[in-house]
Amino acid sequence: MSEVSMTGHFCKGQRWVSETEPELGLGILFSFDPRTMTLFFPGADCSRKYSRAAAPVRRMRFQPGDRIRGENGTQMTVEKVEETAGILVYFQGEKRLFEYELSSVLAVDMPFSKLLSGLSGTSGKFDLRYRIRSAQGAYQKSPARGFLGGQVNLIPHQFYIAEEVSGRYLPRVLLCDETGLGKTIEAGLILHRLLVTSQISRVLIIVPDALVNQWFIELYRKFSLIFRIFDEAYLEGAAAAEPDLNPFLLDQQAICSVSFINTSDHVKKALIRAGWDMVVMDEAHHMADDSSLYQFMTGLDAETQGLMLLTATPEQMGLETHFAQLTLLDPCRYHDFPAFVQELEGYKAVAQKVREKLDRGESAASLLDAFGPGRVIFRNRRRTIKGFPERQVRLIPLDGTCSLEDDPSGDPKVACLAQLYRTLKPEKILVICRSSQTAKAVIQGLQAHVRVDAARFDESMDLLARDRQAAWFADPEGASLLVCSEIGSEGRNFQFVRHLFLYDLPVNPELLEQRIGRVDRIGQTEKIVIHVPYLCNTSHEILALWYDQGIGLFKENVNGLHAIFTRFKSRVVQLMKQADGELSGASDSEIRQEMTRLIRDTAAFVKQLTRTLDQGRHILLELNSFKPEPANALIQMIQQTEKSKDLQNLMEDLLDVYGIETDQITEVSGNLVVSFTADRMTDENFPALSGGGKFVTFDRATAIARDDLDFLTWDHPFVRQVMEYFITQGEGQSSVARLSGTGGQGLVLETLFLLDLPDGDGSLAHRFLPSLPIRVMVDHYGRPLTSGDLPPNWESSLVSDDPDWFLDLPHLVRDILPDMLDKSQNLARKIAQTQRLDGAAEMEKVLTRERDRLVTLSKINPAISVKEVETVIKKQAHFRTLILNARLRLDGVRLIRVFE
Repeated sequence: MSEVSMTGHFCKGQRWVSETEPELGLGILFSFDPRTMTLFFPGADCSRKYSRAAAPVRRMRFQPGDRIRGENGTQMTVEKVEETAGILVYFQGEKRLFEYELSSVLAVDMPFSKLLSGLSGTSGKFDLRYRIRSAQGAYQKSPARGFLGGQVNLIPHQFYIAEEVSGRYLPRVLLCDETGLGKTIEAGLILHRLLVTSQISRVLIIVPDALVNQWFIELYRKFSLIFRIFDEAYLEGAAAAEPDLNPFLLDQQAICSVSFINTSDHVKKALIRAGWDMVVMDEAHHMADDSSLYQFMTGLDAETQGLMLLTATPEQMGLETHFAQLTLLDPCRYHDFPAFVQELEGYKAVAQKVREKLDRGESAASLLDAFGPGRVIFRNRRRTIKGFPERQVRLIPLDGTCSLEDDPSGDPKVACLAQLYRTLKPEKILVICRSSQTAKAVIQGLQAHVRVDAARFDESMDLLARDRQAAWFADPEGASLLVCSEIGSEGRNFQFVRHLFLYDLPVNPELLEQRIGRVDRIGQTEKIVIHVPYLCNTSHEILALWYDQGIGLFKENVNGLHAIFTRFKSRVVQLMKQADGELSGASDSEIRQEMTRLIRDTAAFVKQLTRTLDQGRHILLELNSFKPEPANALIQMIQQTEKSKDLQNLMEDLLDVYGIETDQITEVSGNLVVSFTADRMTDENFPALSGGGKFVTFDRATAIARDDLDFLTWDHPFVRQVMEYFITQGEGQSSVARLSGTGGQGLVLETLFLLDLPDGDGSLAHRFLPSLPIRVMVDHYGRPLTSGDLPPNWESSLVSDDPDWFLDLPHLVRDILPDMLDKSQNLARKIAQTQRLDGAAEMEKVLTRERDRLVTLSKINPAISVKEVETVIKKQAHFRTLILNARLRLDGVRLIRVFE
């Protein structure tokens, strides 16, 4: 006997169905408490735990006239329903069936039960259901799935990295493209695909404080991903809502700052215990191997399957710190630093062999596969990626002394900036300096020279204030200048600006490259002008000339900056102190002579270092980080999908069902915008666009140009939600239609069947066995029919019929129609078995090839772990079980009455 719940609404043994996963069949209420409920689905052999406040499930209650079946094979047509102690009891004459005795795959008969109960819908909705199911199946099979939804330009090297990383079973990589190549976009593409394909669900992103809101906005605007921000306010709210629960278990996707992690050991331990499928860390070069942050990352990494570290300067903190980053990614592979250094030397010989093969026009794929770090590190360089602007430097020697602290208006560099503003107006200028104090003083001094709208961005402001200032600057009608401290050098993108004014210069050249990278990046369409004011005969001049004539950093991106800085740091600092009078004993002429020697020695070292790097591992990383052929093939597939109007037509028809009118607006630019008008919509539960918007576009270029538009693709959550809403509401499951002008009379039963994978988890096995509808038609004798057996264009000639015209014909209801369904099922079973075997064979071919490749490479490339090979083998066995046990389910029926 079942236990009655205290609420009177829940009771163990009740049967429920998932609205989002109807393929799981009937679930049994297994357990519940005041906050959650757990359903066990015997047919799929899995459980689901839901929050009672927002569970996507509904109680299954059959009505008189429904055909039901018990687990023991008992069948009945329901005549009466009673409820006893919270459990439904179904009766047909003397037969009695408790709901907990129902077959778990009873949902198979639901469309037919609706038909026999006179609950059929319109014929048009049946057609729409078929179109949706066909589209969903094609989408599951498409290699472009998960890559369609990014509101980003189709840049080949970014999509190559995204496809390569997201295609791995254990993605653990260091993304270190040079500044401006789009590491954040690459990470977003990877996360988006992994989430869309259900390979991951729990994601934690760790970033510097200044980048929290930027990551949040980028993921939302560009990928329609909504992340929770973990901060002190979140902790307070979580403690009030669930005081006994780990607060970091309440949200699946989250972003937090480094300073929040360092709040307390309690926060660190709770984050580690929460468990994550993927952890992403931006600006990973800040993580020193002996820091508390590194120790935290080590503990977090042990509980995490996937890990992505992002940095434009992987060796900025030194080779040992770089090795520590690699140790996080693969502790088994990178455990011996001396061996790692020796291995780096060996890559020079590999690089030479690769060059020789390429010079002969031969493929070097096998050598690149054997190259160890190429599996872990992705680093593209500007010289191999097209689309970057030309850099122009404008050195501005100034007389006088710096008086910023005492009198900002009297500072020569401030006066120079004021004059530059007058000359360039209305163009925008980005100003970067070292500190927040300097940024404030610059703006204060500037106002004494010229009236200008100047925004400020520094660490003394909270995140919201900084974001507002950046948005004001980005607005074409907004601020003309943005003055930011060094934090503006990290992560922020200002490619809409071409004038960069460097009020001062950092001593570290890597920081200078990060500054320049804010404007010199993919997407910049104009020549970059870098304005460098400096005070003559001071340390400012030393740095300006060293960067310009020694390193050449103003004119182009330079690799090996950490090595350059390490080599010349002491000489540069000493010379700067001598120029400023902090060190005595050197005359002006001696300082000039030493500066000349410093520039000469630096230029020679840079030339030699560039030659060395080109001969060693950088060429190998470069070749492994971008392969144009597969990248272009993926982009072409995305473009072909976007050219089709199938999605737009389907969405317009779907929205019309729910009273939402669509209106196409062609803008002056020729781009298409679609507006939603919901005046006739009466369904309050219908999904809404995130943010409540009503303007969308199906055009990528328009979406990129307009942040206020939703870019609708097959990946977009709104598109998926609308289709699932139609399906789970039972629309189009059953319909009755008439067809005239056939030259004969009779009945046609049209059925749609689906093959459901047992675990119902959106598995990647759908790539090999997509849920494409199996369409079967039989006549009233049970003979199979094809479209060729009916008049041309017969589908467009169908009209909806009276849904219960046959209910008073017992022989038809009890004998003929069930027999037609049985014949349809027999035909569908044969087709389904063929599809299972074909899907399994395709899966075996693909994964066996991948498995054999990894096994072979693991013998020569230690970066390929035994765990990765074992994962492929296990995945292959799992997919085989899923595919061969896929369950056939009736998804829709249409009874067609045929007339002469």
